[in-house]
Amino acid sequence: MIIRNIKYLVLLFFACTLVTCTENKPIIPCLSCEANTTPINPETVIKKVLMEEFTGVRCVNCPQAKIEIENLQSDNLFGEKFIAVSYHAGFFARPYNNSKNDYRTDQGDVLIEFLDQPIGFPSGVINRKLFSGEGDLQIEAFATWGGFVGQELEETAIMFLDLETTYNASNRVLNVSVGITPTQNISDDLNLSILITEDDIVDVQLTPEGIVEAYAQTHVFRTMITNTFGDPITDVLVANQSTSDIYSFTLPNEWVAEKCKVVAFVHHATDSKEVLQVEEVAIIK
Repeated sequence: MIIRNIKYLVLLFFACTLVTCTENKPIIPCLSCEANTTPINPETVIKKVLMEEFTGVRCVNCPQAKIEIENLQSDNLFGEKFIAVSYHAGFFARPYNNSKNDYRTDQGDVLIEFLDQPIGFPSGVINRKLFSGEGDLQIEAFATWGGFVGQELEETAIMFLDLETTYNASNRVLNVSVGITPTQNISDDLNLSILITEDDIVDVQLTPEGIVEAYAQTHVFRTMITNTFGDPITDVLVANQSTSDIYSFTLPNEWVAEKCKVVAFVHHATDSKEVLQVEEVAIIK
């Protein structure tokens, strides 16, 4: 336990030194986040599940995991209730000599340690939850991901996230508004994490059939808008009362805004790390 706590403090110190183009403004109520006058029926709030996949361009089995994610996101399974983020981190994420992109990030390197270094790739962390029978957060057998996602979707959502984006194409400034409306009083220490992903980035990837030079990567983690471990939620979370915050970020020129999405999730800030709710929207709708 002491070693784990020391490791966490080291990761926290390193993560806090990572600089992002973030402007964290005072809380500003958004139009759709006004306090409700009647209690929210928890059964009407859609529970959504986050999976953080760890992958790499040199991972021969990762394309099969991508197919599994697409299958789980299909309308006949979980659809929009299943949200995936792919971190390119670790040994298999090293780009090839002819790669056009290096998907690795300092934040991804921190998170792969924070969420337990996987034994093999691909690997996924589902809602940052330690499931019964699992030794750590990482689940390497991607054929079992659907079962764990299904378990999480059986849980009742305890909050609603209202996620809105506005984007100025001329200066590439993105504004993100996140509203949180709990269905019950919550006194736990929670953090809000906001990140950006990008789809359809075509580049080199190792596959079971060999190296493919025109492989389309999806839901690639680009950056955290908040701190790496999220920003503390300092407002008192009272049932049916909404709070909101606005963040600003300038997209780098090489990112295709039309292919980017914003993912926001609320999670425990203590040892459990568990994600309570997640939402995703496109930057350009």
